[in-house]
Amino acid sequence: MNTDPDGWCSPVAGQDVEAFIAEFVASRPPLTGAEITELRTVFRPVLAEAEHRAVTEASTDAA
Repeated sequence: MNTDPDGWCSPVAGQDVEAFIAEFVASRPPLTGAEITELRTVFRPVLAEAEHRAVTEASTDAA
């Protein structure tokens, strides 16, 4: 997991979504099961979109 100076976290290039979420959860104070479920609900679509954007940019750059 990458963390910038402002505290924003992002997955390392190629890091599995579930691995990123697990690392993020482990770096926080104890969270309830409901809070962890909510984080997964928020992170999955955001990370999927970021991954799609990276793939699209890579294929555009290759062309």
